[in-house]
Amino acid sequence: MCGITGLWRLGRIDPADKVRIKRMTDTLIHRGPDDFGYLLAETGHGRVASGQSLSTDYVPDLLLGSRRLAIVDLSTAGRQPIANETNDVFVVFNGAIHNYVELQAELEACGHVFHTHTDTEVIVHAYEEWGESCACRFNGMWAYAIWDARQNRLVCSRDRFGVKPLFIAWHGDTFYFASEVKAILAANELPVTPNLSYVRRYLALDECENGRDTAFSGIVQVPSGHNLVVTKEGHRETRYWSYTDQSECYDYNHPVETFRDLLRDAVRIRLRSDVPVALLLSGGLDSSSIAAHAQSQGDDTRMEAYTAVFPGFKEDENRYATLTARHAGMPLNKIRYESSRLMDDLAALIWHRDSPPLRGQELARWQLLQAVSTRARVVLEGQGADEMLAGYPERYTVPYLRTEFGRLRPWNLDHLVTFMVKTLKILRNRRPNLRLQLSRIRRLSPLASASPKLSLIPDGQAGADTPVMSIPFADPLTRALYQDHALGLLPELLHFGDAISMGHSVESRLPFLDHRLVEFVFSLPFDVKMRGAETKYILRRAFAADLPEGIMSRKTKVGFSTPLPQWLQPHSNELCDLLNSRRMRNRGIFNPKGLTHCVSEFKAGDRGVLPLFRSAALELWFRRYID
Repeated sequence: MCGITGLWRLGRIDPADKVRIKRMTDTLIHRGPDDFGYLLAETGHGRVASGQSLSTDYVPDLLLGSRRLAIVDLSTAGRQPIANETNDVFVVFNGAIHNYVELQAELEACGHVFHTHTDTEVIVHAYEEWGESCACRFNGMWAYAIWDARQNRLVCSRDRFGVKPLFIAWHGDTFYFASEVKAILAANELPVTPNLSYVRRYLALDECENGRDTAFSGIVQVPSGHNLVVTKEGHRETRYWSYTDQSECYDYNHPVETFRDLLRDAVRIRLRSDVPVALLLSGGLDSSSIAAHAQSQGDDTRMEAYTAVFPGFKEDENRYATLTARHAGMPLNKIRYESSRLMDDLAALIWHRDSPPLRGQELARWQLLQAVSTRARVVLEGQGADEMLAGYPERYTVPYLRTEFGRLRPWNLDHLVTFMVKTLKILRNRRPNLRLQLSRIRRLSPLASASPKLSLIPDGQAGADTPVMSIPFADPLTRALYQDHALGLLPELLHFGDAISMGHSVESRLPFLDHRLVEFVFSLPFDVKMRGAETKYILRRAFAADLPEGIMSRKTKVGFSTPLPQWLQPHSNELCDLLNSRRMRNRGIFNPKGLTHCVSEFKAGDRGVLPLFRSAALELWFRRYID
């Protein structure tokens, strides 16, 4: 796990670029506190230097930088950039290739010679053997840039789900890339202006990620599952993976057993590490399933688990996490959020995200990962399961019913009626959220009405501008899952998950985002994911014998809820002063009447908490980056 940067001047060269690449790379020291290195190339004459020195007798036009977090092969042999045997292919890499052991054996059989035991070197030789399509061979998470001096081209790639970020920008004839936006901004060449489309989505929607743009105008992401090739003649972007791919032959005749085997293997290869590995444990089905197999497949060292606790909060999951940890034989560290640090945490989140946070859970995760970082450098998480196994009842009930009604058969009428009765009972207890959930689902329908104008956005600026994406699935439930997994909710969760973990120099690994598991699940019938009132149907069947009854019988889905209103109240004066400030109200971004209403609601009690939180976070982002 590392932070990577680079720039390539396709026109004029600039002797100041050596200082520039150092400044860009130094902004990512939190991503890689252990080591650093550079590549300085004069592409026209084939001259290249790699190492920690920035001294050359030529002016380079292509410069790459890396900050290393040592996870596998802790020796200095793992310093990046890493080259092939002939020193004409180099890579800088952020992420983890979990099947590097198997790939190294395969590549050595093809005649390649390895000088390290890192997963990074596997990328170099895989590229030599299979070209840019080598990305299809990797099981993991990555953002890398390969300089191929033989073909004079830069090959960039991002993993299938966008777990690892890769930001790019063009300024004239200069190409920039980095693991974080701030590293590109550190070049001090691009204008720093807000992306107003992103700002509108942030204020109006529950998710503002669209997989492409950022909070900054002119800086975008390489889309997940894509390669980007840059040459002096131009650049091209190609997709190398989609949700309908079948990378292996899966046994669909025995779906429960296949699911179990795939998840078990996903956990196994994500335990490969030369540093301690921990687990984030909520007590839900996802992290509990990982716990059941992580402990049994690890070494003799007892893996530690970490959970966030909120004493007195009705949705505190402490007792479930305790039950799972005891069952798995794991020591459990309970981390209570210290709300006195909220304003400092908010500032840190804005800096590491390069954008304002959306949810209170990001505050809790910041202190949770801070605690993890004192004992471990790798952490397993259950992220990604809910969005492919219909884990949110309120979110997926309507598309599930639409799918069932669209396929009415005599045998399923009884269970459908029973399910509807149970569903109405569940939703009656969650009435405040029902309208929001129904509006989300309606957006999937071609009959969706226009989004309502929201009070925080000035008149005339509230139009929906998220691009319409094609969805390669037919039934409404799978379409809703794909929408969340590929286009909206999960990309947002992955964005802040990476920013927070790397902000504390911790590598987060996600077994449920093993591409084999995702391909398999998205090819299963809809009712294997949700059946009647039961969510995550196949997961429950696969691990029924491995988890305590108290976890298997849980009917509630919390989704990392936090007592945000209670956390914000001690800071109410500071927050309200911010929203009432002339500087914020004259910015032209917010509707002044909406801000006044937001402050009044918050002062009256717990109402208006989320609009106030987001408005304050957005204003603080403007002050940190734009002003």
